[in-house]
Amino acid sequence: MLKTCANPHCHQSFEITPDEETFLKKMTFTFGKESINPPLPVFCPECRLRIRTCHRNERAFYKRKVANGKEMVSIYHEEPLWGESDIVFTPEDWNDHKRDGMGQGRAYDFSRPFFDQFANLHKASPRMGMMLLANDNCDFTAGTAYSKNCYLINSSEYDEDCLYGKLYQSCRSSVDCSLLYGSELCYDCFSVYDSYNCTSVSFSKNCRDCLFSTDLIGCSDCCLCSNLHKKQYHFGNKPLPKEEYLQKIEEFRGSHTKMEEMKQKLAELRKSMIHRAVHIVNSEDCTGDFIENSQRCTECYDVNESQDSRYVTVGVNVKDVYDCSNMYLKPELAFETLGTIETYNVAYCLYVFHSQNLLYCEYCFSCSDCFGCSGLRQKKYCILNKQHTKKEYEELMPKIIEHMQSAKEFGRFFPSTLSPFGYNETLAQEYLPLTETEAKERGFYWRTVTDKKPNVTKTIDASDLPDAIEQIPDDVLNWAVVCEATKRPFRIVKQELEFYRRQRLPIPHLHPDERYDRRLALRNPRKLWHRSCAICQKEISTTCAPERTEKVVCEECYLKEVY
Repeated sequence: MLKTCANPHCHQSFEITPDEETFLKKMTFTFGKESINPPLPVFCPECRLRIRTCHRNERAFYKRKVANGKEMVSIYHEEPLWGESDIVFTPEDWNDHKRDGMGQGRAYDFSRPFFDQFANLHKASPRMGMMLLANDNCDFTAGTAYSKNCYLINSSEYDEDCLYGKLYQSCRSSVDCSLLYGSELCYDCFSVYDSYNCTSVSFSKNCRDCLFSTDLIGCSDCCLCSNLHKKQYHFGNKPLPKEEYLQKIEEFRGSHTKMEEMKQKLAELRKSMIHRAVHIVNSEDCTGDFIENSQRCTECYDVNESQDSRYVTVGVNVKDVYDCSNMYLKPELAFETLGTIETYNVAYCLYVFHSQNLLYCEYCFSCSDCFGCSGLRQKKYCILNKQHTKKEYEELMPKIIEHMQSAKEFGRFFPSTLSPFGYNETLAQEYLPLTETEAKERGFYWRTVTDKKPNVTKTIDASDLPDAIEQIPDDVLNWAVVCEATKRPFRIVKQELEFYRRQRLPIPHLHPDERYDRRLALRNPRKLWHRSCAICQKEISTTCAPERTEKVVCEECYLKEVY
């Protein structure tokens, strides 16, 4: 079924596939004798992703006062972009068993649109300044759990001594990495699994002591290499005697100038190497990119151990999940939802954990059969945070949904006007970047923030830093370094300096945000195009746009070339 996107800024044609229709019939919300299914979407998949992810801030942190008068680092700025300032609690205060979100409850008003009523509840309900769980000394992190001594990382679990970056999973002593899994002593790495002591390595697995390389599997002591499998002592994809290899890498270790030259060589290597169309491993009937051990996942990205899903971005062990993002630990039957842990049958929700049968809820943990609620724990049969009996709930809900249908609200995710964040603060900017003008024209907010002048003994341009790590004094911890690219000042922290010295790495010349953005630029868009394999000319689906000049090949040709 072909439809036209209802977004006035889009209007592109999109298809509703038979499996989507089947899925929505499976997603059933039962209220007494009446059962209701989510309707077919009215926005195209890209607009649905954009609207959903504009509600998630992972990396814009601000110092602010919270409800108890203390100061903390929060993802919520003190100055709201709409309405009153958000009520922010520390994670400890928010999780206090005495706190009860029912104090904000109110009766549903059939004379007003639902989203207006929810906006009022949203502003009245406290929220955690940072989404943190069971950490030790990780205050400057967001979306982090079960970690220790980490700094400025987000969306990460089970880590220790990791700094700067995104999606560290079970990692140790690593800095400036994104999508790093089960690894240790890694620096400036992107999409690397089960590796040790690697620097500037990307899209690789089971590697050790590798530098400035990409697409390696089971390699050790390789530098400036690509598409190698189980190789050792290779430089520029050519084998070398051990002593000669070690001598060559010694020539640039610890020097900023020489390591920047190696980065440039790696950039040139990426242009000339062959690229596989997509990264799909041990999976059946899947399309998208970076999918492992999954079945029947269509147009999904960063998904593993999953099945029967479509349009998922970042999912772990998901089943029957459509149009969702950041879904973890066995969510089943979810639609148009962002941020879950172990849920069942939820739709149009934000950050709901260990819950089931929820509609239009946010920040609800261990709840079931709730609608339009915010900040509840262990509650059932609640509407707009007001307690109802089972009979009252089942009688009210069909009437509320009918009311939403008449206002053309039911079936649409929370609008961007309810997001507490500027578009440029959110995951949407990472996936689907817009300029400030474009964002505002489409109805999104934009946050303009000026860096505060750091309280330091010295400010130094990055270009004036000593070249070798051995020449960097301890006093650098008291300096503000001015980024070469953005001119934004940044600080070096003690834990970071110790890492650079131990690993013989130069002090970075770029602001942490600039380093973060440059790593993410290695990743192709989460979108599929049709083009021909550069070797066999077979039509392939790939995340490399047709106008790009890289040599992109189908999986069969890639395996023949590499293995």
